[in-house]
Amino acid sequence: MRNYIIKRILLLIPIIFIVALIAFFITNLMPGDPVRVILGNMASEAEVARLEAALGFDQPLIVRFFRWLANIMRGNFGESLYLNAPVSQVLAERLRPTFLIAILAEILGITAGVLLGILAAVKHRQILDQFSITVSLLGISIPSFWLALILMYFFSVKLGWFPVSGYEPFNEAGFGTLRYIILPAVTLAFMQAGLIARMTRSAMLDTLKQDYIRTAKSKGLSVYSIVFKHALKNSMLPVITVIGHNFAVLLGGTWIVETIFVIPGTGFMAINAIMRRDIPVIQASIIFVAVIYVILNLLVDLSYAFLNPKIRYQ
Repeated sequence: MRNYIIKRILLLIPIIFIVALIAFFITNLMPGDPVRVILGNMASEAEVARLEAALGFDQPLIVRFFRWLANIMRGNFGESLYLNAPVSQVLAERLRPTFLIAILAEILGITAGVLLGILAAVKHRQILDQFSITVSLLGISIPSFWLALILMYFFSVKLGWFPVSGYEPFNEAGFGTLRYIILPAVTLAFMQAGLIARMTRSAMLDTLKQDYIRTAKSKGLSVYSIVFKHALKNSMLPVITVIGHNFAVLLGGTWIVETIFVIPGTGFMAINAIMRRDIPVIQASIIFVAVIYVILNLLVDLSYAFLNPKIRYQ
């Protein structure tokens, strides 16, 4: 197991290099001049040239790439062109809201999805099964931005239970922060619940047809014991894969929801950076998402050995 973990960690190096290569050249080939965006169209050529030299944009692209790569290997992503602060500091400040929303959404999505999937498998071809399928299809089909607006309209505008938008940090509002993140989390959790319920139902149906389940039934074991102690654990491998992938999607894909609810997370930061052509922030956001995906994929693979003792990594 240790050798396998070391190999996977070493594989991070070429993966991150390729991601960095793509991120750098795509962001630098984006239409629009960040210097012109900063100074405005009325700036003189001398002012533009002076700022380009200060930012290093007057250097050849390949020189800038290797200089930037050397810096990020030391954890230095440069400075934001607009916020006048280190990108790593800006990213760290924006991580907390994103993590809070993603973790709450994943907890809600896993709880609802697994329970719905189990009920659908146990009550196969009955009303609960049809209900689970309907919820799954809705979760997969409904766009997150549309659901966010619907929830905002009913629970914020009409009922006034939650703020329409905004965010207060946990160290200032305490558990009052939940009032700001519950609707974004529910929006994201609805999609997660649909995917997880569908996968759990499919895996449980296959498991409940196995011989050892029939043997457990013939011994007179309770439904609870059969479902939760025997069938569920052996059905979790594909479900864990979906959960790990979904959490990576949540951390890297909260951009639309954060923008709608004006949550100052990494997604809201990335959208603003794209609009402003803040290249260092865009590059750091892309690399952040890639690292999250790779790490979570590793954790998912390692969880297989825990759930199934027959799996051994070399």
